Amino acid sequence: MTPVEWIQQMVEANREALRQMPFPPGLAEYVEELVRTGQTEQVIALIKMGFLIGLQQGARSEPVPATPPVRIQA
Repeated sequence: MTPVEWIQQMVEANREALRQMPFPPGLAEYVEELVRTGQTEQVIALIKMGFLIGLQQGARSEPVPATPPVRIQA
């Protein structure tokens, strides 16, 4: 799966949650300006930040596995 296909699949799978998510004031205009002026690296940085935040949130929601106690045998 290519990155574009993955993003499209994630958008489709989360369309309703994305629709309900509030947008910070001015963000749409900021992204439109980035796209209009060809600032691709900045747009990609925004995507990466969103991905990282999602990873961190997902990791935070996972229970921390308990490691078994170490046994020392003589």
